[in-house]
Amino acid sequence: MRKLLFSTLLCALLNADALEAKIKNLMDQEFYQVNRNFIHRVFQDRASFYNQGVLQIGKVLATLKDNGLLPLKFNRPALLQVRFVAKTSPLLLLKTIQSVLSSMGYTYFSVLQVQYKEDISSATFGLNTEYALDPTLAVRLFAKYGFNLVDLERKSLKDWDYSFMVQTPRLAYTTPLIPTGHALDLKEISGEYWLDITSPGHLVVFAHSAEWQPQVSLFDSSLHILKYMAAENPTEKISLHLGDKVRFVRVSDVNNPLVLKGGIKVLLQPTQH
Repeated sequence: MRKLLFSTLLCALLNADALEAKIKNLMDQEFYQVNRNFIHRVFQDRASFYNQGVLQIGKVLATLKDNGLLPLKFNRPALLQVRFVAKTSPLLLLKTIQSVLSSMGYTYFSVLQVQYKEDISSATFGLNTEYALDPTLAVRLFAKYGFNLVDLERKSLKDWDYSFMVQTPRLAYTTPLIPTGHALDLKEISGEYWLDITSPGHLVVFAHSAEWQPQVSLFDSSLHILKYMAAENPTEKISLHLGDKVRFVRVSDVNNPLVLKGGIKVLLQPTQH
């Protein structure tokens, strides 16, 4: 009985330390000391910030923001550095980050560093701004693309690290395709088309231009490239089989994507058994 009581108390202390450490990490020391008593009242139900012993970072962030305890404003405009890490391909990570930042209203940002090692991708972005990213908004937007927050570290007000777990990734501006007998008309002014393949099948692509020189890339769910093809001669139609590992398809033109700005027609036919 004493051992059980001791284990329970030790677990509670460790949980309290993890929550306290994360709260302290998300604000500077002076701000924490000034607001310490209020912070303790806000987080008095410490157990509610854990799920099976795991600290729920999203709930901590939301609680801090709702109570005015998440300072994000700089004294003056400056360079904000944000590092994003996930076990996925660099291409998927970069495309997701760019979609999220655009949705948050950031028009100009630069990629400072990209690394890929042992299936882990990281990308550091730089933004000239007066505020750090709103982490509660960023977390919600990343979740829309299948990126779930694992941890957030504040190195300083102008330097943050986000870590994500990727489950079922989704790309912005993709067209879902299911095997049917009906063709779908698509039109992208950029001449670059991304398709989200829901199941294996036989893909047929028709162009509205006789000058089309097909360039097609097949990717898995993490945007690792499975196959690349570039036609040597112009054509108005191509067809290819998509296996069960294919999740995303990119269709464009070898020399000039604008050849396809007038649109394409796509058809995914069921695999014949």
